[in-house]
Amino acid sequence: MEGVEVIRIMPLYQQIDRVQYALTKCDVELHIPLGNAWYYGTVWMQQLHGVTTYFIHNTEFFERPGLYGDADHGYADNFERFLFYQKAVVRLIDEWQIKPDIVHCNDWQSALVPMLLYHGIDGTFRHGTEPTLLTIHNLAHHGWTPAEKFYMTNLPSTCYTMETLEFYGEINVLKGGLVGATAINAVSPTYAEEIKTPQFGCRLDGVLHHRRNVLHGILNGIDYKRWNPATDPFLPAHYSVDDLSGKVLCKRALQKAAGFKVDEKVPLLGMITRLVPQKGIDILMGAMEQLIETGAQMVLLGTGDRRYEEVLREYARRWPQQVCSWIEFSHELAHQIEAGIDIFLMPSEFEPCGQNQLYSMRYGAVPVVHGVGGLEDSVEDFSEGKGTGFKFHGHTPGAFVGSVKRALNVYADDRQWKLLMKRGMRQDFSVVHMAREYYALYEAILSGDATVG
Repeated sequence: MEGVEVIRIMPLYQQIDRVQYALTKCDVELHIPLGNAWYYGTVWMQQLHGVTTYFIHNTEFFERPGLYGDADHGYADNFERFLFYQKAVVRLIDEWQIKPDIVHCNDWQSALVPMLLYHGIDGTFRHGTEPTLLTIHNLAHHGWTPAEKFYMTNLPSTCYTMETLEFYGEINVLKGGLVGATAINAVSPTYAEEIKTPQFGCRLDGVLHHRRNVLHGILNGIDYKRWNPATDPFLPAHYSVDDLSGKVLCKRALQKAAGFKVDEKVPLLGMITRLVPQKGIDILMGAMEQLIETGAQMVLLGTGDRRYEEVLREYARRWPQQVCSWIEFSHELAHQIEAGIDIFLMPSEFEPCGQNQLYSMRYGAVPVVHGVGGLEDSVEDFSEGKGTGFKFHGHTPGAFVGSVKRALNVYADDRQWKLLMKRGMRQDFSVVHMAREYYALYEAILSGDATVG
């Protein structure tokens, strides 16, 4: 956004290649207390496309394989890891006398920053006045930790109460951010409303209801430079809303790669997802036999819970002519699936925003989605002459199958289907629109009135 200077500060994870991403080490050392113990940190810097990013490093906390843990468990010291990081952010602001107009925090991993800015990181009162915004990407992740670790925060005892960090006898880091931030936003308008209810509030609905006047919803956007079927370097053929011939070639290539019969008339379904309960894998399992009975082909890409990974492998063994499961993480394959499939499946139990439905529409893959969160906001249900996808309400296999069959019925009408595809491809969910909404929210915060409405 023109006129906005952005400085990002994030952990330097092991996976970040310092050479590939042109990181340089800064001449600064950070000494960070966790209780009575002190930890040493270094700072690295990258400048790219006019944005400066500082990376906080500590060998003990960040030189390990995963960001948050392995496929089955989070690291046992995640609280300490991200407490160190958050304290380092505040220390770096002070060390270099950075004067941010707004400090924008994301999720539980940075939710303590508002408290640390105000109270300080080492028991010395800082009295920070920087306005803060906390963005919630997924309310289900709280950053719980036992109460006996509170001493590591070096915060005053007033920060461990029912009104602050205390939550059912333990520490809830995300709650601390929800009560401490100047303003809060969720990544879609519908999700911002849903999380104030017991069904979607993850036991924090009361806190969010209390702070409802500063809780905003801003729909995520996508980068159409990276997700554009007319220029995508990962595709075997290019196409656009005005010339769909390349999509036929992409479908043929995907059917061949999956080991299916190559037939452009056979509907090809796809799903790219983390294999976790939130993403509706249990709904897919309950619907699978009925989906197979339709005669459609299906490709699945993702990793996650091992029990789900094995189920998907079993589907591919059981129906090799109709199901292909790629249990991996692949940017290249994800782009090829979006380009090659006819219908994208998103039966998520809840979905704060979701982006695959946005990629799918741009690539002419019609989404079938559970009408929650950002899926409700971004997909218009099909009816004669309008709509961009198919929505179901009621999170059951039957409702899901019914919506897929509605899609297949329209797919059988080539004229209607192409009109539906093109409506989706013409939708504009650019990050530019998202940036403008954040800019307006920043201005409201700086004016001292970040209230909703």
